Amino acid sequence: MLCRAQTLSCCGSRHADYEMGCVDEVEFLPGQMALVMPDDLPPVRALILPMICVFQGYACMVGPAQQKFKAELGIGQSGQAALIFTQAAVFVHYGKLVARLGHEVLLGWLSPISRVYVAMGFVLVGTLIPPFFVFDLHDRWIGFVFVSYGLAGIGLGVFECTFLAVITPMGKLTKAWAIMGAPLGFGIVNILGLVCTTFGMPVSLLYWYIVCLIPAGMFVFWRCSVGLQAGDMTAASIAPGHGSGVPQKNLAASLLECGRWLPLVLPHLIAKMLVNFVMENATPVNYYVYNADQVPLLGPDSDAVLWRHDIFFAVLGVCVLLGDMVSRRVPASLTLAGPSSYIAILAAAVLCSVLGFYLESLAVAVLALVGIFLAFWGNGLVYGASAKFFDMSVPKEYNLVAYSMWCFLGDVGGIAGGVTVDIVRNSICGGKQYAFQCLSHN
Repeated sequence: MLCRAQTLSCCGSRHADYEMGCVDEVEFLPGQMALVMPDDLPPVRALILPMICVFQGYACMVGPAQQKFKAELGIGQSGQAALIFTQAAVFVHYGKLVARLGHEVLLGWLSPISRVYVAMGFVLVGTLIPPFFVFDLHDRWIGFVFVSYGLAGIGLGVFECTFLAVITPMGKLTKAWAIMGAPLGFGIVNILGLVCTTFGMPVSLLYWYIVCLIPAGMFVFWRCSVGLQAGDMTAASIAPGHGSGVPQKNLAASLLECGRWLPLVLPHLIAKMLVNFVMENATPVNYYVYNADQVPLLGPDSDAVLWRHDIFFAVLGVCVLLGDMVSRRVPASLTLAGPSSYIAILAAAVLCSVLGFYLESLAVAVLALVGIFLAFWGNGLVYGASAKFFDMSVPKEYNLVAYSMWCFLGDVGGIAGGVTVDIVRNSICGGKQYAFQCLSHN
């Protein structure tokens, strides 16, 4: 047995003494539990903040802020400029895709903890470009979209898989808290942000708020990872090629030994790809279907119930937040006996996403609210189930590569969803313009 007392000091708030490790040194076969973490390991709740900071930046790239960014550039819904903008916006997904596995090559000389800081720096710079150059200096060069979204995408791609692997030794409760930061980040931008802009706050201030908060997230991560850096929690994680409490296999070695981990995670990879397609398509499509000052809740030809544009999308943001956040807690609260239990959850998640996508296609705003809830409920189920399965059932030396591959294939689905936004939007609108939706301008 390897057992040693650990002390974690996080953000100056408290000291928690607990036993860490306590894992028999045995050879695990594929499918067996590979990393045993005590259920009573106290959560490091403050680690939700770095996730919130980064995913707020992401929300600006795919949410209503994208529509307002497009409008500030003077780009409508048709023509060459609109086509270029759509492809430029997909650069956030291209950046993520390249970075998911590319960080093992380009940043292989850095420890996983250092990569987290580098990733947050990329997101900061990417988020800084729109408010500084476009909203404040009024420069309408469309190249800013490529640069901003590309840099933010690279940061997101490195951050998510590396951050999740680095915090694994802190226990499943810490990870359960941390992954809640993604929907909360989206919720703050897409709900509170839209409410503020409804009452006259400049959109650029929303961007500046995100830019200023990212350094705070870096500071919190530094304080909360002191134990990791000092070797108290996992000395291996400060060295290149280490990151989840044990030496991590690099990408090449993991691919050569893929039989030990790939069959276990394959259902999760497929589910992640499918739900990401729906998530990254349905979200921006809504903003370009319901793009008038008011939104007709009961259908494109009805003006019986009209909501203000930003209020509607604030409510839509609530649906996203509730669907994504609550569903992430479901797998953590269940006792899952084996792979078949996880597959059942993944199947239910994909079904929710497909149903949500169908409801979005009906061009009825009130059904779009239900559809987006279901789409993000499916996404949250996959996220929570995969995070739990990877930590408990995948051989521990493949933890980082499993997360990287999972995120990578998720981005394949995200890119497919992103590049088809105009196609799906035109299909929903059927080539028509209505008084309150499917307008040719933003």
